[in-house]
Amino acid sequence: MINQKWIQNLIWVLSTKATQLLFSIIEKFKPIILPLYKDFFLIKFLGQWVGKFVYLSIIFIVTLGLTAATVKSPSVKIPIFGFHDIIDLQNKADLPPYRRLSDMDYTKQDLEKFIDYLVQKNYWFLSSQDLFIYFINKSQPIPTEHMGQKPVMLTFDDGYKGVHKNGIPILERMEKKYAEKVKFVLFVNPKSLGFDNGKDLPHLSCKDLREGYQKDFYDIQSHGFTHKNLTKIDSKELDVELYFAKLALRKCTNDLDRNKIVAAHIAYPFGAINKRVERKLPKYHLTGFIYDDNFLRVNYLKNQFRISRITVGSRTSPYKLIRLASRASTLKKISKSKKI
Repeated sequence: MINQKWIQNLIWVLSTKATQLLFSIIEKFKPIILPLYKDFFLIKFLGQWVGKFVYLSIIFIVTLGLTAATVKSPSVKIPIFGFHDIIDLQNKADLPPYRRLSDMDYTKQDLEKFIDYLVQKNYWFLSSQDLFIYFINKSQPIPTEHMGQKPVMLTFDDGYKGVHKNGIPILERMEKKYAEKVKFVLFVNPKSLGFDNGKDLPHLSCKDLREGYQKDFYDIQSHGFTHKNLTKIDSKELDVELYFAKLALRKCTNDLDRNKIVAAHIAYPFGAINKRVERKLPKYHLTGFIYDDNFLRVNYLKNQFRISRITVGSRTSPYKLIRLASRASTLKKISKSKKI
């Protein structure tokens, strides 16, 4: 990518040099100009000449400034979709009266249509760590095998059992059909792991997490320990929510997570975040995700703890998701200029 700071420094140097040159010329010709004040014609001629020089110099400097304002690295747009539970329309147990429906449910059938499209079109399914390394921290260059692909991220909040029960079969079919891995980013409240009281929505277990992680289908991240609104609890309780969520998820996956990537990132319960919470985050996490229904525009991201996500609900058709995904940037290799 073009280094914008380098361009700005170059413009500053050129502007300074141009100004210095202008005044040095005026100073050099000062002994000649002053005696000519008595001659109107010469005064008029020199005045016009100096005026034109100053005018052209100003145009040159301003042009460079405008060029700096317009020359920017292309902005990479990444759609990050936020789902919750997955239900199967062909399974009576997932439908009333056996299960209450929610506006945040998404059907297995529509999800499979969407994922099938993404795989066919060769999208890059990002993990949270991929996003951090290659697009936010930029500590490593984007691997060449991903050039020409469009990046996308599929996230699932709250750790519902339906994501595992209905999602894993989709991922396995995609792998069998296309020989491609699809990644789900799960934002989990570990306090609810294995919860199933027969009345409320069941949650996946540690065993489920480990199964998906071992198959390389799951990227497991934090959603707070108990799903409390982090902006409405005191500082001590906030530490508890952040610390114990990370501890519990890493304990569940300890022998599988050698690089300590599990729970390195967080999505905020209810999408709630403020400055007080934000000040705590670097101690526990590398990035944080919000809901604002925007694309992540990498070059314009000012705060890595406020990464945009697009809310997906029961009324969101797979065709709308496809339209949104199609607006993702195609990753292109920046060609280096040849030396003459």
